[in-house]
Amino acid sequence: DASDLWAAVTDTRSGGASTASGIAHVWLDGVRKASLDKSVKQIGADKAWAAGFDGKGVRVAVLDTGVDANHDDLKGQVVAAKNFSTAADASDKYGHGTHVASIVAGTGVKSAGKFKGVAPGAELLNGKVLDDDGYGEDSGILAGMDWAAEQGADVVNLSLGGGDTPDIDPLEAQVNKLSKEKGILFA
Repeated sequence: DASDLWAAVTDTRSGGASTASGIAHVWLDGVRKASLDKSVKQIGADKAWAAGFDGKGVRVAVLDTGVDANHDDLKGQVVAAKNFSTAADASDKYGHGTHVASIVAGTGVKSAGKFKGVAPGAELLNGKVLDDDGYGEDSGILAGMDWAAEQGADVVNLSLGGGDTPDIDPLEAQVNKLSKEKGILFA
């Protein structure tokens, strides 16, 4: 209710209206939308494409909630898939893995090229390490990292998180090991 909001953010005791104590600014609630067509250009991907760099010859493992390999923008991009989660299969029923894979290597077919990923020429490895609710165990993530290395991944994306400690945990140790031994870039 606008009148309740106005009363909460103003002080009218002095006869005029000023912001209430503790309120420095009031902004209207802005509206935002997804903008892959702008963000990809913001990091210079269009310049890389113009120079002939579109990810061709690069294998990117997406270790996440799975990837919908039948999505229009990902058809033919996924060259291998394996399930390391407690889910029944490697398909993405949560949506996050497909979203990440599209940012990496989406072809933009569905939008006639408007919403194209950073490296549309890259090959994708779908390592499902998070279940259909977006959760997974370290053991499955570690197995997914090893699988990605065996599959020849150049880059491994892990858009997942959890608690951290000051010491090196098993996931950090494996990232360090595979980076050093195989030259894999983890993102």
